[in-house]
Amino acid sequence: MLAKAFFVGFIALLAAVEFGQVTVRLPFPPGVEYDYMAEPPAEGLPLKWDKGFKVENDVLTKAKFVLADEIVGVETVAVAPDGKLGLVDRFGKIFIATPDGRGGYSIPKEPLAYSSPGRTLGVKFDADGDLYMANSPLGLLQLVAPGDAENQKLVLATGRISDESPLLPGYPVEFANALDIASDGTVYLSSSTDVLAYKMEDSSWDVLDSVFVTIAKGAPAGMLLAYHPSNGSTIALMDKLWFGNGVALSPAEDYVLVADSIQMRIHRYWLQGPKAGSSEVFMDNLPGPPDGISLAGDGVNFWVTIYSEPSALMSLTHIRLVRVLTAWAPRLMRLLGVQMPRRGVVLKVSPQGQVLQMPRRGVVLKVSPQGKVLQVLGDATGKVMYGVTSAVEADGKLFLGTIRRKGVPVLDLKAIQ
Repeated sequence: MLAKAFFVGFIALLAAVEFGQVTVRLPFPPGVEYDYMAEPPAEGLPLKWDKGFKVENDVLTKAKFVLADEIVGVETVAVAPDGKLGLVDRFGKIFIATPDGRGGYSIPKEPLAYSSPGRTLGVKFDADGDLYMANSPLGLLQLVAPGDAENQKLVLATGRISDESPLLPGYPVEFANALDIASDGTVYLSSSTDVLAYKMEDSSWDVLDSVFVTIAKGAPAGMLLAYHPSNGSTIALMDKLWFGNGVALSPAEDYVLVADSIQMRIHRYWLQGPKAGSSEVFMDNLPGPPDGISLAGDGVNFWVTIYSEPSALMSLTHIRLVRVLTAWAPRLMRLLGVQMPRRGVVLKVSPQGQVLQMPRRGVVLKVSPQGKVLQVLGDATGKVMYGVTSAVEADGKLFLGTIRRKGVPVLDLKAIQ
């Protein structure tokens, strides 16, 4: 009798959660002022993607890792005109890597500076050689004169939207993610969400929890922004992205692309022409979450990285209970002794030793200005490359980013032609 009553009560509780009659606390990071689930926008859930996409080559297995013993978790590689690399690891250490003349790179033992607290994701050099960095929770950082002992300084370029912005004036920029820089110095950047990066036990900062909690929360807060160094203003161009990510300007700088990783689509925001100030969907129904976007070496097309193959559970995210599970799963796995996927996505559960294999693969797409896929660079089983977060082309090479892997993967594009 007692068991039956418990079962009925448990079912009633689940029903109350599903229909929003019970407030469910989400595992937000410290400092966030709310912990509730919102009602998702119409047609925002469940998540949709190209489930029929197949990786039919293993081109990415030819990538070679440089600095494998020196650095870990470089999300984006910034390439300077002289071939030097701007790198920030998962602990916020900033390095400038110098070509060693043998196809590799070297970095000093001590970093130039620390972009901490928080997780630095997108990075890029400007025309003056300064290194811009997108950081959660700080905002947009600028390392002025990197490597110059007398003039180097780390400054916060922007951490909030300017009061004169017609959209979201005064709103904080708490999850700066990716960026591109125009010829006039304007920095276009994404802010992913209002769920900040999480500090982990090893003092690194992780962003995957933020993705899962954002899905559960159901209130998109991602943005596309423009920072103007000439007057220090930050203007919001787009809002209500589920998870703003990769950013890339067109060759003519008449539009800028911005990825929405959760919705698995890419938007185009027009900067010039008759559509200036408006946005449209550039690509939809992608085969997974788009992460990094960059202009290809041909000066016409774009590289788009697909972070992962979505779990089938994502097609059920319109169900409130599934979103609760999605939000709490990473934290519960850590509490229960699950080894989180630091170098892959094979989860080992202790003490029983159960092994759960989740899908993994490496995918980089070459995309035309019309949003057509021209080329697929793949690693069908994730043997060498998986969880690719960015792809930056320079000097016939594709520098790839990851958030947890050791070293910097480099693919010689000449070797795959």
